[in-house]
Amino acid sequence: MKRLKLLNALCLAGSAMMPLAIVTAAHAAPAGYDKIDNIVVIYAENRSFDNLYGGFPGANGLSNVTADQARQLDRDGQPLAELPPAWGGLTAKGVTPAVTEAQSAHLANASFAIDDPKGFAQAPTVITRDLWHRFYQEQMQIDGGKNDKFVAWADSGSLVMGHYDGSILPMWQVAKKYVLADNFFQGAFGGSFLNHFALVCACAPYYPDADKSPAKPVIAKVDADGTSLVVADNAPKSALDGAPKFVSDGTLTPDFYAVNTMQPPYQPSANPPAKDGDTALADPAAATTLPPQHAITIGDLLSLKGVSWAWYSGAWQAALDGKNATPVPNFQFHHQPFNYFANFAPGTPARA
Repeated sequence: MKRLKLLNALCLAGSAMMPLAIVTAAHAAPAGYDKIDNIVVIYAENRSFDNLYGGFPGANGLSNVTADQARQLDRDGQPLAELPPAWGGLTAKGVTPAVTEAQSAHLANASFAIDDPKGFAQAPTVITRDLWHRFYQEQMQIDGGKNDKFVAWADSGSLVMGHYDGSILPMWQVAKKYVLADNFFQGAFGGSFLNHFALVCACAPYYPDADKSPAKPVIAKVDADGTSLVVADNAPKSALDGAPKFVSDGTLTPDFYAVNTMQPPYQPSANPPAKDGDTALADPAAATTLPPQHAITIGDLLSLKGVSWAWYSGAWQAALDGKNATPVPNFQFHHQPFNYFANFAPGTPARA
């Protein structure tokens, strides 16, 4: 069947509780949509706009940032005298030659080019260490929109201020030909897990009665503002002295929404089945196993409208067969949002 109604269904996803007839009438497809056969969504992640496209001509990028705007504050709100090192090294473990923690020390309090030939000279293809992409830390870094505490509340030190000349990338040429969304932001604070939920259901997953469940230890301890974590007593006072520490940097909010990575209740899942349990399920007694979810997804809405659709996931069968490994296929269990929903449980027609 033609997939011309996918955009209409995307609009429906955010209005799932409205009567279907009203929503359909309000979002009737414009003329010409019948010429669309397929819409493909490719989910890319783990880059900020400025990291790769900050120098794109005419874009709202690095050229629009003043030195004062780029300057980062310490945890006490005072400007940092310099950027801290990239804790643990700028490059990922196993990369040779490595850019060590010591080599990354004493950078000026400003953004910097990771690929600068006179600096680190690291191409975009060189794997750097990972950065925190977690629900509360991102809000603490953004600091109410001032964007001045990315260094203070990161575990990667100066690396968060690094960028590349993206003009050498194939996608740069695609952007010149089509459209570059320079003011587009991710759907949810944090990482892949919550943003995949935002993609398919515009919702946050929920763990009922989490305080009476195996997940109780992973409930976050949050300040009264509701957007920042309680800092541990033994945390370094300054970002120059080390990464921050928190009382409980959990996966669940105090009101039991799952905001950081939890595992699917169904296989494939990083949590194996319970001993002597159903092999199609993840162990429900594991603290990081999310219970089956029951919100309406875009998949449900597409099926309701008779629009054919599919979720493609490389190495799915390899993961089911227990053959997932690093570096390949390195299947990401928490990147499969439909595998968290009861409507797509093993054995259901929707899953088939």
